[in-house]
Amino acid sequence: MTNAFSIKKGPLLAALMMVAFLVAMESTVVVLATPIIAKDLAGFELMSLIFASYLIACAITTPIFGRLADRFGRKPILSIGIVIFVVGCLLCGLATSMVTLIIFRAVKGLGGGALFNLAYTIIGDVFPVEKRAPILGALSAVWGVAGVAGPVIGGFLIEAFSWQAVFFVGIPIGLASLLLLGISFKEDFAPPTYKRKLDHWAGIITRLSVFTNSIAFVACVILLGIDVYLMLYLQDILGCSPLVAGLAVLPLSFSWLAASYFSGKLAIRFGGKAVLVVSGVVQVIAGALLVTIDQNTPLFLAIFYAFITGFGLGGLLTVTTIIIQESVGYEKRGTAVGINSLVKTVGQAVGVSGLGIVLNLHLASYFAGAGHENLDISSLLQGGTVDSLVSSETIISALDSGIELLFIIMLALSIASVALALLMPRVSLGGTGQE
Repeated sequence: MTNAFSIKKGPLLAALMMVAFLVAMESTVVVLATPIIAKDLAGFELMSLIFASYLIACAITTPIFGRLADRFGRKPILSIGIVIFVVGCLLCGLATSMVTLIIFRAVKGLGGGALFNLAYTIIGDVFPVEKRAPILGALSAVWGVAGVAGPVIGGFLIEAFSWQAVFFVGIPIGLASLLLLGISFKEDFAPPTYKRKLDHWAGIITRLSVFTNSIAFVACVILLGIDVYLMLYLQDILGCSPLVAGLAVLPLSFSWLAASYFSGKLAIRFGGKAVLVVSGVVQVIAGALLVTIDQNTPLFLAIFYAFITGFGLGGLLTVTTIIIQESVGYEKRGTAVGINSLVKTVGQAVGVSGLGIVLNLHLASYFAGAGHENLDISSLLQGGTVDSLVSSETIISALDSGIELLFIIMLALSIASVALALLMPRVSLGGTGQE
């Protein structure tokens, strides 16, 4: 099989960065708006489904898009994904109930399964590994930009208009990325041929890929757990406005950027396993610090702990991506990266929905122990009280203890990531790292 690419590097990188920005906005604008949505639509108990529906739909389509990209080419499949994602943005902005929003988020997720997956696949195709770390760092810089622009844009739109407006932001960005992709990336694609259908999977599922994807899974459970529940902590325990809460987590975006850039370079020099172990240890330290926060913690300390988290998770997810990209050749890369993206998406879905279930059960138990049984948890964030017998201070204490429990779970997962990194095979990424 022969495949040739004709690219315009600047416009192509711009297109891929816009695609990444669409995904990154999921972790800034939407997370920022979620507490407001829960209040407006009386759906606190369904809050995690806003994310879970998107992530489950992503999980379904991610390996499908990866396999289709191996069979029909990267460009047409990515273009289809962008179109579906943009339509989903429009529908979410028009939603008028929690149920319709959850359904439209799933539509958006169907397209989202192609975005990061194929952006990383294209980078693995057209850039050699020694030049890829800075490019992945630049792609990760999008998270920093989204971290800056998301809270500012989202906070302004929520306060000036309504939470529905935050979903329309992705429409012009998606259309612009589609245009740039069309003019900057041409591929002379020849579909692969195999003597047996199972030949395509040879070398994709290996001991190395299983450990690598397992670490990525754990990191993504932690990632979305921190994204959603740190924002809930900042807004509903510390009392920050959506804009202030969004700006408070900016340092996490910047440390993530730095970790992505340097961990990729260090992995090429010293080997992926060593960098994964160090990144995991940093995340354990961050997780231990997050467990200590409560309603009396100064805001600057919560910001500092989030900053350290960016170093740990940024290193883990960047290096696992590079390892998967380099583990196979072109004709299998879409599928391999698709599986990696699927694992990450499932990890995020498990993170937000699983931790959401734990939080809801804890709150129900907390209030039952305080003599308030059968409370409607969805009304927790409405008006500051559940009923005339439950004070806002009691609600804050309940949320405080619940979020502490979630951070303890995430600390345990951080320790698990270190154990997985220690057990995985050694891997070389083209530098001086030892096999």
